[in-house]
Amino acid sequence: MVTVRVMKGSEEKGLFAADYADLFGFLMDQCCLPRESMVFVEDIASWCKGKGIPESDAERPFRFITFRSGECNMLIRKHISDKVVSQRINALGIRNQLQDNRSDIAGRLNADKKRLAFLFLIEYAASLPETGNDELLTDAWAFKEMERMRFFAE
Repeated sequence: MVTVRVMKGSEEKGLFAADYADLFGFLMDQCCLPRESMVFVEDIASWCKGKGIPESDAERPFRFITFRSGECNMLIRKHISDKVVSQRINALGIRNQLQDNRSDIAGRLNADKKRLAFLFLIEYAASLPETGNDELLTDAWAFKEMERMRFFAE
């Protein structure tokens, strides 16, 4: 069972990535990414700045980075606020309404594990040639993968 904790000096509730390390490891395996390229960071924007990589989203929960060497990193924010998760899942709902206003696709993400898996997978999907970094295509890819991984069989 995962407990909700409050960060020191903050009233911001959220999820601690370390509590979901097994989930992220599983997702890395499913995406054929080496687990050692999973990097937990306090702040993705600061990490990127230190490496000379542009990143303006101070609250970004995940960032998939590929390097010229062929190596990659999946950056995972150590503390992901509930507000950020809600905003991104709400954005999914709005995007989905553009294509199908009768279904509540975001409603399928009814647990923290599913929401985090979705956010992880859309970040990875944005790097794939077949999605072209198109949000609707990355959403569809992530849901297809989640179905394949049986996230919705529960």
